[in-house]
Amino acid sequence: MKQQEIQALKGQEILARPANQLLNDFGAGRASPGSGSAAALLGLLASKMIITVCDISLRKSECSKFHKEFSFVLSRVKEEIEPKLRDLFEKDARDFETVVNLRVLRDKSVDANERSKFARESLDLLQVATDYTFEVAESSLSLMEYGVTMFEHGWHAIRGDSGVAISAAMSGVMSSIFIIHLNLKTLRRRNYSKENLNRIRTLQSRLEELQTKAFSCVTYISSESLESIQSMQLELSE
Repeated sequence: MKQQEIQALKGQEILARPANQLLNDFGAGRASPGSGSAAALLGLLASKMIITVCDISLRKSECSKFHKEFSFVLSRVKEEIEPKLRDLFEKDARDFETVVNLRVLRDKSVDANERSKFARESLDLLQVATDYTFEVAESSLSLMEYGVTMFEHGWHAIRGDSGVAISAAMSGVMSSIFIIHLNLKTLRRRNYSKENLNRIRTLQSRLEELQTKAFSCVTYISSESLESIQSMQLELSE
């Protein structure tokens, strides 16, 4: 890519980049966009799939009993969760790049006071980035719940979309938990680390509860598929 094209990309939101460029950016071996932004991106994918399922299900008369619930989910995801995840994606990419740059300056510094200053600033900003990741996890948990709702009550023919929403949201939560634990380890000498242990434990407990619901959706569709195949085989054998 030409230098002027790289500079142009740096001046825009990362999510505004073409899909291939965005994927290449994640695989370029740089600090940004990194794992925090990747977790947010998984949540954004879940958001879009839920929006699609809601839009289609709201047009189906056989789902009319749940239209009010679909409208609530659609509004919440479109107006609150998706914009929040977009913002968190960009903030994490920007701030974590700064964290890494501060670490480089710390390691290169020969002056003890300056080295201490850079170390402190990098840890301060890492706390901020960790808060972003907590928010990504919490938003993704909400998306998991909505994905299960849409799987159970949305239009039956697009449960594959609901399944992708559930899976992407679950990955967003799990990815966030990995990142948070790693950051808390780095921040272990700070009160922030101890103060957030219960918060991460709560996230993990909620994830386990929702995983049970998610796996029940897989079991249900698997059973339905098996029954359909066996029924067809019986018809053909008669």
